Amino acid sequence: MNKKTIACVVARTVSTRLPLKVLRNVIDEYSMLDFMLQRLKLVKNIDDIYICTSDEMVDDILEDVAVKNKVKIYRGSPDAVIERLISVGNFENVDNVIRITGDNVFTSYEYLEEQIKIHNQNELDYTRIINVPIGATAEVMKLEAVKECYDLIDPAISEYLLLYMFKPEHYKCGVIKLNEIPKSSNYTVTVDTKEDLNRTKNIFKYFKGNPLTIALKDIIEIIDTHNIENSKIEFAGNVKMPYGKEITFEEFQSDMNNRINNSLQFTIGA
Repeated sequence: MNKKTIACVVARTVSTRLPLKVLRNVIDEYSMLDFMLQRLKLVKNIDDIYICTSDEMVDDILEDVAVKNKVKIYRGSPDAVIERLISVGNFENVDNVIRITGDNVFTSYEYLEEQIKIHNQNELDYTRIINVPIGATAEVMKLEAVKECYDLIDPAISEYLLLYMFKPEHYKCGVIKLNEIPKSSNYTVTVDTKEDLNRTKNIFKYFKGNPLTIALKDIIEIIDTHNIENSKIEFAGNVKMPYGKEITFEEFQSDMNNRINNSLQFTIGA
């Protein structure tokens, strides 16, 4: 029996470093959010697509974005991201929710169909792709596991849901390696600042095909060939954690590697 899966693009219009970033154009035809929604429509085994946003007035404009792109919208808690995911999952009576944050414009849609299959075939609670740039992987999560997580954490910190769902000591986690992609975990394709947005636009300038079909291998090749600025992570500074805490990037990487090593391992590609 097929398992029902919905994609939830978690997005708001408030951002301090780059206001209204999800509404800013990355190419002439599409804003960042438009682009992500249209790409998700290319994934065959996604049953529905939602914009998951807040019920605050500042996010009213996202209703127009949903109509324009012919997707659904759910408006809920401004802070408790996990509540939005669970509410949509319950309403649609799904098995899985896919969490995609609105600043991850280059989420790898081309691997998502196979990622969902691996997740379902192995009865996983949580699945992600590894060794790829920051911002390139979606998170496929079993709804029942997300509900269990809700009972164990403060919903107000669920912006950091990765830390609480990607826990192989508690959940059945799977990680996927891509054989056709060189290890690029020191790259970033997420958009937080004006410089990140410029990087995204520069990548598009060098891609000659249909922009919606730009793949991760194309993005990495463009970054390497054209030395696209602001694409590599400086291994310095701290990583923000829940409750205002910070840890060094090295500590964060060590923690992530430990989680990866204790998860079930899968591969896509020959």
